[in-house]
Amino acid sequence: MKTIYLIRHAKSSWDIHTIEDHERPLNDRGRRDAERMAEYLKGLDIKPQLALCSTAKRTKETFSYFTRHFDSLPLQLTKKLYLAPVSVLEEEIHSISNEYDNVILFGHNNGVSDLVSIILEKTVDLPTCSFTQIEFPVNDWKEADLKQARIAAAIAPKDLTE
Repeated sequence: MKTIYLIRHAKSSWDIHTIEDHERPLNDRGRRDAERMAEYLKGLDIKPQLALCSTAKRTKETFSYFTRHFDSLPLQLTKKLYLAPVSVLEEEIHSISNEYDNVILFGHNNGVSDLVSIILEKTVDLPTCSFTQIEFPVNDWKEADLKQARIAAAIAPKDLTE
């Protein structure tokens, strides 16, 4: 069994109109949501062995909240994950080393919502900082097929109590 813990980056700021999209930081709500989601996931006792993360500031900032709760989580920054469509997300999943069974991936819409939509066979729009646990019934990441995957868990920040 191979598992992807999929995180859409937390809410970002649109206040600074002079910076490029890639450099947009989280806003206050995004920082609160990232902290709460990281704490919640730590309580679930999930154990990611590797983090894949877009190079965008908002995804790296979201990841930083999770590092406080997961010990020794190696990070692989990947520019290809920035605004990646499903085809690129699948390529990245297929390229994961088989030494890892559980990987947390920090990405962007529309790609992350489209990926979950394919698995569920219906259109979904994942909210910012949402968590989706995707399980693949394979032993080799190269064989991970979205049509055979299942959603084992999903939660959005609004589902968490204050």
